[in-house]
Amino acid sequence: MVWIACVLLYGVLKGAREIFKKKAMVKSTVIEVLVLYTVLSLVCVIATTAIEIVVGDTGAREYLFGLRAGQYAAIAAKSFVIFVAWICGFRALRRMPVSVYGILDMARVVFSAMLGILVLGEKPSLTQGLGILLVCLGLFLLRFVKEEPEEDARGEADNAAAAEAANAVAAAEEKTVSENVPRHKTGFYVFLAMVSCFLNAGSGNMDKVLMKDGTLQSGQLQLWYMLFMVLFYILYVLVRRIHLNVRGMLKNPWIWGLSILFVIADRALFIANGYADSRVIVMTVLKQSCTIVTILGGWLVFREKRIGRKMLCASVVIAGIVLSVL
Repeated sequence: MVWIACVLLYGVLKGAREIFKKKAMVKSTVIEVLVLYTVLSLVCVIATTAIEIVVGDTGAREYLFGLRAGQYAAIAAKSFVIFVAWICGFRALRRMPVSVYGILDMARVVFSAMLGILVLGEKPSLTQGLGILLVCLGLFLLRFVKEEPEEDARGEADNAAAAEAANAVAAAEEKTVSENVPRHKTGFYVFLAMVSCFLNAGSGNMDKVLMKDGTLQSGQLQLWYMLFMVLFYILYVLVRRIHLNVRGMLKNPWIWGLSILFVIADRALFIANGYADSRVIVMTVLKQSCTIVTILGGWLVFREKRIGRKMLCASVVIAGIVLSVL
């Protein structure tokens, strides 16, 4: 089915995005990456929106301002949820191996399944329920994979110079956001990752609700979603009086690539949500194909350790994915 292919494409690109995020944060702070990331993504979305208006049957005014007031409010709420989720997720990713973060991110399957059942009234089949349990088992097995502290063996630094630059960025960021959590305590960053998972799961359910009646196009949702996101980050920077190294941000190629991957992946996901037979529970499990990409990326790009054990966890996830679509 088309919506399954779209969700799988999203999963692969999402895994690649985690790698790009971690590489981008070697040279820039979390907020710098987030700000430029959202602005560049908005530019890409505006370009695709212009093309859709030109080749489509809907006029520009109706396409941009033809939504109901409630839809604008719901999109703004979704954007704020992701705004918070991104801050939590990026900061957690910066402090842990990308392969570990990718597996922890599977917790959103549990959160999304719960929300799908409670909010949307979805009822998973027996095989889908088993698939969700297998994904949870893969997440549980991760606790037995011992990791070296990220700050002691920084996988993202390919050489001593890169490590020194990363440490300098970390110090600047700590000062900027007034972070007082001891760096050796990884539990806080695991908590941030879990918060990000829950909020992303909630956003996924909101997407399904927004697209359910067929009056909202995927392009409209993506455009207003990114507009609100940029607005939230601008307000955040102004209120917190955060200094941004604009020149350094623009010279960071990983942020540019990250933005392109984000636009393509999110459009694929919005298209999938537009199909009436698509289900949030199944979609959330399918998204976990990103785990394989993050584990391989951690091994090939960041030279992370214990990849075999992580692949064992991932193999359990794959079995869950297969069961979920039977």
